[in-house]
Amino acid sequence: MQRLGDMAAPRDEAEDETPRNPLSPAERLLFAALRGWAGLRAAGRRPHDEIVPLLTQKASPRASALFVAWIHAIEAACRRPLQLECPGCGGASADAQRLIIACGVSPVAPDMAHALLSPLLFDTQLVVQMGRRLNAALAADGWPLPVRLADPQPVPAEPVLQAGAPPTLH
Repeated sequence: MQRLGDMAAPRDEAEDETPRNPLSPAERLLFAALRGWAGLRAAGRRPHDEIVPLLTQKASPRASALFVAWIHAIEAACRRPLQLECPGCGGASADAQRLIIACGVSPVAPDMAHALLSPLLFDTQLVVQMGRRLNAALAADGWPLPVRLADPQPVPAEPVLQAGAPPTLH
């Protein structure tokens, strides 16, 4: 798993926000966990064995357990295979943005979370509920997800692979 090391970076490195990476430290942690989970699954390996200890070290056992429940709910409800990395630069794809932003807004705007997830999932209810709990656990561990309620550019429902597509959030 080539990018799993992202989760092992020291906290002060995770907090170094630069203009080229507008994701918050908590968003980068969640993205690294999503990307690591998907990469391990694609490689035919059991993601729990590597992701859970890293999330437990970075956050807490509770946050790790809630991440696993959240990702299992996502996997069970997917309409299609998710693309988590932008094919051009390796940043967060539209699918990853939808998942992370929905998790961040779920406590204050569950309707927006449902709307963000509906193009990806058959049933958004459990994913939004688990996202709310994961969000709270991460915040309690010092990893608060931002609430991004206004997005000036709409995020496409399907991954955009052609040149000239709107930029991804990264």
